[in-house]
Amino acid sequence: MFYIISTILISVLLLVIFKLYAKYNVNSLVAIIVNYFVATLTGILFYEGEADLHKIFAADWIFVCVPLGGIFIAVFYLIGLTAQKIGLSTASVANKMSVVIPVLFSIIVLKDQLSWIKSCGILLALIAVYLSTRSGENGSDPEKKKLVWLPALVFLGSGIIDTTINAANSYLVHTTEEKALFSICTFLSAFITGCFIVFYHLIKKISTAKNLFSFKNIIGGIALGIPNYFSIYFIFKSLDANIMNSAQLFPVLNLCNVAISAFLGWLVFREKLSAVNVAGIVLALISIVIIAL
Repeated sequence: MFYIISTILISVLLLVIFKLYAKYNVNSLVAIIVNYFVATLTGILFYEGEADLHKIFAADWIFVCVPLGGIFIAVFYLIGLTAQKIGLSTASVANKMSVVIPVLFSIIVLKDQLSWIKSCGILLALIAVYLSTRSGENGSDPEKKKLVWLPALVFLGSGIIDTTINAANSYLVHTTEEKALFSICTFLSAFITGCFIVFYHLIKKISTAKNLFSFKNIIGGIALGIPNYFSIYFIFKSLDANIMNSAQLFPVLNLCNVAISAFLGWLVFREKLSAVNVAGIVLALISIVIIAL
């Protein structure tokens, strides 16, 4: 249970840090790239096994974690684009509703068993996520309707990330050392992909080096990178704990993330919660109890 609680708390901390980016005008793209470099270094510093490069490049999981790193960056960019072009709540809903993908993978491929009560809990969870993040944004805007592919890609990409981690844990990485190396290589791949994005911005003169590599962007990336590494580390540990099967675990993680983040948004950042949002949070808590028990 320690690892599950740690995963939830770190996930919420990451969202709080993203919230502070907006407050202090941190360039989130640069900060997220720096974050992946710091996450890689954090993984290396905490790694206690032997790092044999030949074994790493010969491992089956290397062909998974390298493209996964690219997906990390891509999904982050798409979430930001969705928030800008359509709305923050739409981006959040698409991200969190993606939990249905790893759940279906767990049931169909991993053969995780769910009682009808827990299945109802997962259905309630999806409704809870929608209600908790619903806002008054105008969904009838014809221009926004043309961009429906953006949240669709966020939904798909977020689901692929969770499903890939779940599949890697089940089939490819079996020891603590392998899981640590998998995380390190995934973050390193994301950082390298991010470097290409920065290089493109500089070549196309979308941004200047002075604006990209300002002190606050670097500090923002460092603050994010350390907990980000442990977010993946604790997901692996939570899956290994076998307190819940993966079909239960991912909905619980997402629901707790949504409920706690919404509460902190109201308490700390003075964000308004509508009656619908509050109903969604309450429903999320009920869903957590149903799924976890």
